Amino acid sequence: MEKMTSAQAIARFLKKMGTEYYFLYNGHANWGLLDALEYDGRIKGIRTRHECHAIHMADSYWRMKRKLPIPVTCTTTGPGNYNTIAAIAEAFFDSIPMLCLMGAGPTKWFERGGIQETYRYGPDEFTSIFKPITKKAVMVTRPDTALNTVIQAYKVAVTGRPGPVVVHIPMDIQNTSIECDIPDAALWVDFHPPAPDPAGISRAIELIRDAQRPFCYVSTGIHNAQAWGELKEFAEKIQIPVATSFSAKGALPENHPLSLGVCDRAGTGYSVNAAVNCDLLIGIGTHFNDLNTAGWTFYDIPDKQKLIHIDIDPTEIGRNYPTEVGIQADARLGLRGLIEAWEKRGFKRKAPQDWLKQIAQWKKEWKDEFLPLTQSDLSPLHYARIVADTSEVINEIDPQTTVICDTGMVMNFAPAFFQSNNHYFITCNGQFCQMGFSPPAVIGCKLGRPDHPVVAFCGDQSFIMTGMSLATATEYGLSGVVIVLNNRTVQAEVEGAKAKFERTVGDQYRIEKTGELWNPDISLIGKALGAEVAKVNRPQELKPALREALKSDKLYVLDVETDITQKRYSTPLIAKFGTMPFPYTWTE
Repeated sequence: MEKMTSAQAIARFLKKMGTEYYFLYNGHANWGLLDALEYDGRIKGIRTRHECHAIHMADSYWRMKRKLPIPVTCTTTGPGNYNTIAAIAEAFFDSIPMLCLMGAGPTKWFERGGIQETYRYGPDEFTSIFKPITKKAVMVTRPDTALNTVIQAYKVAVTGRPGPVVVHIPMDIQNTSIECDIPDAALWVDFHPPAPDPAGISRAIELIRDAQRPFCYVSTGIHNAQAWGELKEFAEKIQIPVATSFSAKGALPENHPLSLGVCDRAGTGYSVNAAVNCDLLIGIGTHFNDLNTAGWTFYDIPDKQKLIHIDIDPTEIGRNYPTEVGIQADARLGLRGLIEAWEKRGFKRKAPQDWLKQIAQWKKEWKDEFLPLTQSDLSPLHYARIVADTSEVINEIDPQTTVICDTGMVMNFAPAFFQSNNHYFITCNGQFCQMGFSPPAVIGCKLGRPDHPVVAFCGDQSFIMTGMSLATATEYGLSGVVIVLNNRTVQAEVEGAKAKFERTVGDQYRIEKTGELWNPDISLIGKALGAEVAKVNRPQELKPALREALKSDKLYVLDVETDITQKRYSTPLIAKFGTMPFPYTWTE
């Protein structure tokens, strides 16, 4: 047994796990943890300018690697920890594992009004705030249990459907000496994900064999299982068209003949036509939510479609749609089970030529109708033109570029008009849709995948929320390109409000006396943060500016003037709902 502080024991465990970075904001209640992580664990700390930045950096870092070790954050008591809430919720809904170490005031001050004390009814009240948005949230109450609490939390984060965990550690417990040995970390977190039930697999492949219009829909479970190869093999072997959620964009490269791109409110028209008209839906690694079903309007299950649903989380199976076959399994193992059973049974299924021809026709019709948007000569620039031109330049310079998409107006164009030929396209638009994800995500992505460029789409108001995070990129010499879509409005909200109320509130930023639309100068902000900057006012200027930025290996902010007169794009089949299929009133 060796004598060390609780914080040192935690740091040594994390080092044994292979932790390379931790993302931090300094405060008096996490000094013990910071000291131990930095000097005892020899883990490199990444200083941030806001606690939510730390979480988003950890989140995006994981998305580049999707394997152990999980990222670690370290924040401090009171408002410091409260500042992480929305970012942790984003990670939770996108199934991102991370260990959030949070300092707390000393136990001797509990219930006495210690500085930044955050509870009224009991010492663990603060921790309970995180329970709806984490897989586990716990307060350490004894020095000699601190290490085991962290180990157990770590295991919870990576098993089953992954997600963030919070461990709240009072500062006196961090700094108290204990006697312990650091266990072999692998023995505590080594596990095998669940494999599919053979009976379920057998029933599933019979349904696939007999289907005339099969359609496969996948989401982030494919990413977390690293099942990209299995997905491609499955699609090719059985000739099944595949669409993805926006969060899984590129899981099957979108230049693949069986890829239908993204299927959601703003997805490709042909993917949604396939979803609506299929007779068999194979959902893998997905939960069917509002965004990817357009308010649960795409499918009519079980009347028109049968559903095979494979997911690691059994609570998602049968949650929104009844299943013909529900299989709890890791996405990779589920796909492998389908492939092997198909081969073992000797099924010889002809490609559904009529179905594939119909999809090809829908694809042509959609392109004929909507691709002209990508050639728009509007000044300021049309979103479709921005997205398509960026896609073209990226695939020209480095098709393996990491791309980040923030929420807002761009999420109504990027799903359909950006062609992602790799699985390193990430977004916060899976369900929670937190504004400001992309600027700090640039740092996490570059740390996690340093050998390729990073490009982020970011609305102007998102940039104003979290653009200060780029100071961290400058401090650590990290490159990246942030395309700021600047129109001085919260444009994504305009159409919906006008459609329902014929007026809007609070969606435009204006000088009160003159009525002039106004933002702080984005390019000056970028320059102050250490970035190279360029203003883009006409469509012809975007490609040259982007090429220069990508080839420079520097931090760049492109301030792109965007048009506010054009409607958001949405797939044609939801036009009957107006701009958004929201039930605005009780009776609808």
